[in-house]
Amino acid sequence: MNDIYKMVEGIFPGTTILLIYYSGSIAYGLNDEFSDKDITVVLDNFKGNMQLDLGAYDFFVFSKERFIQRQQFDESIIAYHKAAADDIMNLNETLIYINPDFQETLDQLLNFDHKAFMLNHIASEVEYGRMRYNIKKILKSHYHVFRIRGMVDHFDKTGKYELIVEEPWKSKMIDFKNHWNTEDAKKYEDEILEQLDYLENYRNEMMQDELGKYSEPI
Repeated sequence: MNDIYKMVEGIFPGTTILLIYYSGSIAYGLNDEFSDKDITVVLDNFKGNMQLDLGAYDFFVFSKERFIQRQQFDESIIAYHKAAADDIMNLNETLIYINPDFQETLDQLLNFDHKAFMLNHIASEVEYGRMRYNIKKILKSHYHVFRIRGMVDHFDKTGKYELIVEEPWKSKMIDFKNHWNTEDAKKYEDEILEQLDYLENYRNEMMQDELGKYSEPI
């Protein structure tokens, strides 16, 4: 087993490790030499979820039940965690360890309805994004607004909600992430809010369209 597996095993004795993967900016292909190394861990014989900062690594630890709830956008999970539910979409490149006993469950979680996942994900990002924007208009995490905006455009083109960010949102996302703590980022203040509004309205319209399908006469 690799060093990360052994580290988790040592920190959480008596649990069964089900899944370990790189998350955060690594999962989204946006990491650089200054990025934190976020790692998501799923455990059996563990309750709840927690975040653990261990110097070089930030661990996001979930019980099996809580992880499944996160991926299903359960109301018991806070928006902060649900907004990261798409970080499993790149497991072919970010996987550190998978317990064979968890493979079937993971496959089921990955076999999601793209439209339903997208609508839930937008709701989580809008809730979390607005909360953060109300605290401070320029925060590094706001790059996710542009990221998800580009993923929505990709869905409109392909019917797939995946970690592909269409232009111009990809360039905006990278530019903002790289310069969020400089004067250059101020040019994005209004646009961040505009795109949060766009995402919320987009979701509402999609939801109304779905309701309309069932209310139309047969």
